[in-house]
Amino acid sequence: MTDLVSSIQLSIEIVKKLRDLNDKLKDADFKMLLADLQGELADAKLEVVALKEKMADLLTKNADLTTKLETRTSEQPEPMEGGYKLGEKGPYCIACFEKEGKKILLPRAQSLHAHFGKYFCPVCKNHS
Repeated sequence: MTDLVSSIQLSIEIVKKLRDLNDKLKDADFKMLLADLQGELADAKLEVVALKEKMADLLTKNADLTTKLETRTSEQPEPMEGGYKLGEKGPYCIACFEKEGKKILLPRAQSLHAHFGKYFCPVCKNHS
């Protein structure tokens, strides 16, 4: 990427030198070609800036996803009645943990929900 930027910067310097030479030549066709070249170089420089921004965004997203993956793989849940157990805490909702990677502690099911299972997830509404 830096090679591309330095190449563009070198091209801009060459354009400036050609413009100085152009002042001496006073040729209309040469001026037109020089203006076209300068416009193309400006477009290329803008595209490099946009690509740098996109690359920075992708690197940030990659770092976030890597951290999330490392966290998820380092926590190995143990099955228990009604869900998963992580360390001494639990039960956690199996559906939320498997699908979303979320750790939702399950409260005991109350009233109507108690007929469908011992625990009720307030997020995904799963009974276990």
